[in-house]
Amino acid sequence: KLTVPLQIRHPNIRFTVLGRTSTVLLNMLRQREIDAGVTYLSNEPIGDVSAIPIYREEYLLLTTEAGPLGDTDRVTWSQAAETPLCLLARDMQSRRIVDSILRRIGIEATPVLETDSISALMAHVRVGQWASIVPNSALESVELTDTLRAIPIVEPEVFHTVGLVVSDRYPVQPAVTSLIEEAKARAPHGLLPAA
Repeated sequence: KLTVPLQIRHPNIRFTVLGRTSTVLLNMLRQREIDAGVTYLSNEPIGDVSAIPIYREEYLLLTTEAGPLGDTDRVTWSQAAETPLCLLARDMQSRRIVDSILRRIGIEATPVLETDSISALMAHVRVGQWASIVPNSALESVELTDTLRAIPIVEPEVFHTVGLVVSDRYPVQPAVTSLIEEAKARAPHGLLPAA
């Protein structure tokens, strides 16, 4: 949503996209190893960065039609936690969010499988024995027309803001300024702070 429109407007811009935990990403920004990053803005402190909200993230139970709770339209966090779960690794902020929500309702997550790979997680869920709790953004590039189902998790409904972050420590390069403008232009109404 950011890189393609920006590259169309500025054909000479080139990108390197890396998958890192939020902690590593913020450290890379501080060390000037990267120019910008995309991370959660509303869960843990992000430090000395400028942040531009891009979207709100919610959590879904990923299962199969015949898998755990696959025949429901909505599930509670308690119900989701009772399924045999595959979850993202504990060093990933998305997992820390899931663990935090479950702890608030008195449940400690005990997954049968943990991974830092969304692809591995989905491959295991597709088998039909296990389920997962994933952010909706993890499913944007996944075709759910086969046996996978993404079921909204309610009680409590949880949303977190994800956004573009740029270090406040260093001057902003022109290409990064263009990326910031693209993020502001693409942010859904209501996510950007008032001017």
